[in-house]
Amino acid sequence: MLYKSEQSIFSYFIFVFLLTIFSFIAICAPSDENKGEGIWFPLTIIGLIFVFLFYSFITTYYSILNAVLEYKCGFFKGKIDIQKIRKIEYNNSIFVPVTLKLGWSHKGLIINYNQYDDVYISPKNRDQFVAELLKSNPNIIIKE
Repeated sequence: MLYKSEQSIFSYFIFVFLLTIFSFIAICAPSDENKGEGIWFPLTIIGLIFVFLFYSFITTYYSILNAVLEYKCGFFKGKIDIQKIRKIEYNNSIFVPVTLKLGWSHKGLIINYNQYDDVYISPKNRDQFVAELLKSNPNIIIKE
């Protein structure tokens, strides 16, 4: 089953902020060729960051198939054997204490698997997602 990532207002704020900066620099860049030489490098960097974030924003999803949880966020993707998931914590904070954050909302799940691995994801329907994981591994500890 495929789950899209939930997006929060904070995520939209990041895009609007970057787009505003990008537009402001592009509009205010000097028209004289000699004065505007130094502007293209920062403008290119901001544009690449914006494109990367936007691509990650629209391609983030999670799927559960054949007892495997697959995730994709931009260029980051991976698989987790559901039998190796030890604990799932509900999280409602912007600051998430995990190694890998693959969610676009402050309301998500911290999944602990293997011995020391963890990942943060934010499926649109968290409760349905957790129920689907519990079908494959009823031994998962749920912390709300």
